[in-house]
Amino acid sequence: MKIPPYVAVTVVIFAAFGANYVTATGVRGRNHQNHQVRELEAEDIMFWTRVMEETGSIPPVTTKPTKRPTVMTFKPTSKPVATSTSNPTVMVTTTSPTAGATSENPTTSRVTANPTAIAITGSPSASITTANPTAITTTESPTVDVSTISPTAGATSSVPSPIPTTTSPTPKPTPVFIAPTTPAPTFPCNLTPEERARNITELAQDVSNPADIATPGSPQQRALDWIINEDAMVACPSDMLIQRYVLAVFYYSTDGDNWKICNAPDDFGSTEAIESANQACNLTTTNATAIFPDDIRGTNAWLSPDSECLWGGVSCYPENSPNAFNVNVIEFEDNDIGGTLPFEMQELTNLRFFALERGGISGPIPEEFGNFPSLLLMDFDFNNLSGTIPDSIWTLPRIRQLDLNDNALAGTLATAIGNLEQLRFFQIDNNNFEGTIPSEIGNMSNMGLLGFSGNLFTGSVPSEICGLRPSPLRTLVVDCTVECSIPDCCTDCA
Repeated sequence: MKIPPYVAVTVVIFAAFGANYVTATGVRGRNHQNHQVRELEAEDIMFWTRVMEETGSIPPVTTKPTKRPTVMTFKPTSKPVATSTSNPTVMVTTTSPTAGATSENPTTSRVTANPTAIAITGSPSASITTANPTAITTTESPTVDVSTISPTAGATSSVPSPIPTTTSPTPKPTPVFIAPTTPAPTFPCNLTPEERARNITELAQDVSNPADIATPGSPQQRALDWIINEDAMVACPSDMLIQRYVLAVFYYSTDGDNWKICNAPDDFGSTEAIESANQACNLTTTNATAIFPDDIRGTNAWLSPDSECLWGGVSCYPENSPNAFNVNVIEFEDNDIGGTLPFEMQELTNLRFFALERGGISGPIPEEFGNFPSLLLMDFDFNNLSGTIPDSIWTLPRIRQLDLNDNALAGTLATAIGNLEQLRFFQIDNNNFEGTIPSEIGNMSNMGLLGFSGNLFTGSVPSEICGLRPSPLRTLVVDCTVECSIPDCCTDCA
C-alpha cells in the first residue's frame, strides 16, 4: 500500500479488499457487493507510524551485531632463480731469475678457484675466480731452451733441471640442482574451490535441513548451488554469507523467477543480462523509507552480484550502525510472490519490518517465525496462508503490528496473545477463525486497532477489551453475530 509517510489514514474500505463479511443474520460469504462500506480510523504501516510519532522513536535493537568480514587478497611473490656462471681457468705466468744461474726456468701454474664463487672487483689486475666442480688444480714446469741469460761470473752455462710438480686431485663435488620457483596459484577467499565449496556447504547445513539441501531442485539446493557456482560476487564463507544464502532460499521458495519485477538475471555470467535485470527492477522499501531513512537500500535485481542490501525491496542497517549491513526491512506489495515461506528466515535476527502484502503465498506461517527478537511489524495480508497462527508468534517481544487479514488461517486465538503487551495493531479479518475472543487482549494497554470481522467468532466481546475504548483503542470491528454494544464498545460490525 503506497501511503505517504506520517499521514494518519482514517478511511479504510473493507469491501474494496474483498472482505468476507458476516451479515446480521450470521450468513457469511466472500461476495462483498451487497455490504456497506466500512470505515476504520487507521490501516497498516502508517497507523503504526503515526502511533510511533506520538509515543516516541523506534525502539533500539539489542541483539548482537554481525560484523562484515574483511576479504583479504594476496599477491603472489616470486623468488630469485639461481644462475650459473662459467669458471675460466686463469693462467698466471711468473719469471723468477736466480742469481748465479745462466738460464731461467719460468714456471707456469694453473690456478683453480675455490668451489664457492666469489666475484672480486677493484684494481685492473684483480682476477675473478668462479666455482668449477670439475676443475683439477695442477702446476707444471716445462724445460726452457735458452743460450745465455745474464751470465754470472765463474759460470759459462746453466742447464736447468726441471722438477715437475703435481698436486693431488681435488674430489669432484656433488652437483646441487635448484629448481626454478613458481608462485602458488591464488584463489578467492584464499581457499581452493573445493575448500570454499565445502566450507559454504557446512554453513548452509547449519541453517537448513541437510535433507532439503540434498534434494535436487529444492529452494535450499538451488540457493546453495547459486552461492557456490553462479554468484559472480564469489562471497567467502563467513557469518555474513548466511544472510545472503537465506535471502536466496527466500527467492527460490517464493517462486522468485515469476515475480513481476526484480527477478534474477537470466545469465549470472553475463554483464549485459545483469545490467538488464537491474534496469527492470524499481522496487524499494516504500513505507519503511520514511521510518528508516538512513538505511542502505537499492533497486537491483535479486541474486545480482552486488550486496544483498541493494536488492529491490530490501534495506539494511547503515554502515555506522552497530548492526551495519544486517537486513532491517523486507517489503513487498503486489509483486506476485508465491510459493511458501521458508523457516530459514529466522536467521535474520535483526529484521524489524517483514511485509509481504497482496501476493499468492500459501502454506503455514512457520513456527520459527517466533524467533525474530527485533521484529516490529509482520504484515502478510491478502495472501493464501493456511493453518493456525503458531504459538511462537505470541512470544515476539517487540512486535507492534500483526496484520494477517484476508488469508485462509483457521483455529482459535490462544490466550497467550495477551503476552504481546507492545502490540498496537492486530487485524485478522476475513479468515476462518472460530471460538471466542480472548479477554487477555485487554492486557494490551497500547492497542489502537482490532479487526475480527469476517470470521466465525461467537459469544461477546470481553469487557476487558471494551475497557480500552475509546482510548487507546480507537477502532474495534467484529462480526455482527458477536454481542457488542455500539458505539460504547465496538465501532462497527460486519
